Amino acid sequence: MTTMSATFLSDPAERLRASVVGIANGRRGRRAAGGAAIAWSGDLFVTSAHVVTTSHATIVTPDGRAVPGEVVRRDAERDIAVVRAAGTGVPAAVAGDPYALRSGSLVFAVGHPFGVRDAVSVGVLQAVSPLPRGYGLNENGSFVWLQADVRLAPGNSGGPVGDAQGRVIGVAAMVVSGMALAVPMPDVERFLSGLT
Repeated sequence: MTTMSATFLSDPAERLRASVVGIANGRRGRRAAGGAAIAWSGDLFVTSAHVVTTSHATIVTPDGRAVPGEVVRRDAERDIAVVRAAGTGVPAAVAGDPYALRSGSLVFAVGHPFGVRDAVSVGVLQAVSPLPRGYGLNENGSFVWLQADVRLAPGNSGGPVGDAQGRVIGVAAMVVSGMALAVPMPDVERFLSGLT
């Protein structure tokens, strides 16, 4: 039997937290950060579309600087958006593959729930699949969701769901019937195509 240290997720979580920023809709500054975003490559940040509903956003860096950004791509139906903000100095996250994980694998979310910066919540992966009909989301079943029992709250939207190595496997979107839903990284990477 393998035993785990009580802090075995601390290092992966710390690595991923370094790539997570606060984000506010429009140009309201650091006190209005209402969600999270993930540093991707260069000056691009990935977040949820419902977090940024205008053409401008404010990135709040881990050191507290408010940096103006522009929403360069947004898909409200899929709940994913990309913001460009120069000069943040935030390191890019590393992508992981949710399809390489098995149901029951440990995962964690990083975000700013209720304004608590860089909070981490831990759970297990349930599935990476379309939702059954009746949830009111994408009734034709064409969208695949990463589904986990990780706890999400206001402020987690747009933040990463990571694997036990600290790689981003999805972008936290919402909670449905107590289950956290995230856009899987392969879908995010397709959405980013042509921007990087």
